[in-house]
Amino acid sequence: MYNPWREARKRTHLLITLAELPDDHRGCLTGNHVVVGADDPQASRRCTIAHELVHDERRIFPVDRVLRAREELRVERIAARRLIELHRLVDVLLWTRRTDEVAEELWVDVPMLTTLVQSLTDRERSWIDRQLQERGVS
Repeated sequence: MYNPWREARKRTHLLITLAELPDDHRGCLTGNHVVVGADDPQASRRCTIAHELVHDERRIFPVDRVLRAREELRVERIAARRLIELHRLVDVLLWTRRTDEVAEELWVDVPMLTTLVQSLTDRERSWIDRQLQERGVS
């Protein structure tokens, strides 16, 4: 399982701090400083760190708001795929379809789970459906 905190420790150039952030912010990367919402639950902080690590790798910060939104979505999708393995998603879907329970079991927040589900390809969706059918769940 991908561990963003372990990955962050390897990046000695990053300084990670917890702080109070505005309601619409979960975290941010400024230079080599990552700020994560101190009041966020652990799963949300885990997702935020994963997201900010992708920003650190890509180092793409568009000024144009449309391009910035596109980059944010790309970064969130990359983070979601690192955090949620499809075979683990299937294992959880065997016993629950409640979004909050699925997210909790996968140790992510609901927005990260939603991002992953929205980014699934037709091929991935078919694979998931087949796995569930083979295990007697539809």
